[in-house]
Amino acid sequence: MYAVKKSVPQPNVTSTKVKPVKKKSALFASSGAVLALLLSACGGSGDGSSLADVEYSMNGATAEPSVSFATPFAANGTEAHKIEDGDGATIEDGDSLLVDATVFNGADGSSLGTTYTDAPMIIPVGEDLKNAAPELYDILVGSKVGMSFSYSTNIDTESTSTAEATPTVSAGTATNVEVYTVSGKLLKSAEGTENEKKSSALESFSVADDGTATLTLSADRGDAPTELYTEDLITGSGAAVKADDTVYVNYVGVTWSDGTQFDSNFGATPTALSLNGVIEGWKQGLEGKTVGSRVLLVIPSELAYGEDAATTGAPEGALVFVVDILGSSPTRTAATSPSASADASATATADASATATESASESASAEATASASE
Repeated sequence: MYAVKKSVPQPNVTSTKVKPVKKKSALFASSGAVLALLLSACGGSGDGSSLADVEYSMNGATAEPSVSFATPFAANGTEAHKIEDGDGATIEDGDSLLVDATVFNGADGSSLGTTYTDAPMIIPVGEDLKNAAPELYDILVGSKVGMSFSYSTNIDTESTSTAEATPTVSAGTATNVEVYTVSGKLLKSAEGTENEKKSSALESFSVADDGTATLTLSADRGDAPTELYTEDLITGSGAAVKADDTVYVNYVGVTWSDGTQFDSNFGATPTALSLNGVIEGWKQGLEGKTVGSRVLLVIPSELAYGEDAATTGAPEGALVFVVDILGSSPTRTAATSPSASADASATATADASATATESASESASAEATASASE
């Protein structure tokens, strides 16, 4: 919909009419209801392989791992394997995790793509994951942040339109080895010091029991703003957001002119947005805010979509948002990382990641049909 400068993950939200971004593209895999759970039929043949026999070199939570295994790697079913536990907070049902992944070709061990050069995926741990991938759910719940795990399956999601676990890849066909690291988990909602409302433009803001939010503007709010206004409705105690960070947020947006809501992802999976790609009012307004904060943004037209709004279908004029900052992480730059294809250049890595992105999105869409839709 909008011009992009680099990839930004876009998980499923309750409304998808418009985002506070000038760029929009999928990252590596859908991170809405379920993991991508990639599968490519890679050719070759072999007896049943086990993830426990793979040699893993985990390089920390922010560096791409490397693996070594006998090829072709051929799963006889669906297998999940905990590589090592972490030392962070305990993972619980209902958490939204920040997860990095690298996918290795089961036929030759080469890297097909990674998130380590962009931003982590958001993986919700809940009923959707439990139903779609119980092996992964069981490994995650009770483990600690920092843990890593691997996954492989012989279910060809590209050849089925349902989430039924029907093996459609013949026995002995090479299957991908997926390696994941849990680098963090997000807050469930804004938390911190609640502040008395100051803005006369804001009548009220509330979050219902189902997580959905309502933002109401004052009837006598006056003329549209000409300058950016920000206010902490809740001040969090987490890290301060830097200018180039990726933020993980729930938000709701309304137009100043008539108070009509045009987008919200409250009550759904948080959205990951790089501040390098959002509208200027978000970039300026969220820089320096702390994780855990609930922020009111009153954005003049020129710092929103401006003159481009009419031609792009974005909301016109001044906009008002309430944003819950549930987490943040540095926005990464593409770089060559150690992998099974150690001599691959950064360009080749990016090309492989783009290929994996397309396959992952298709696979995730097929697997999520029964539980979520974009």
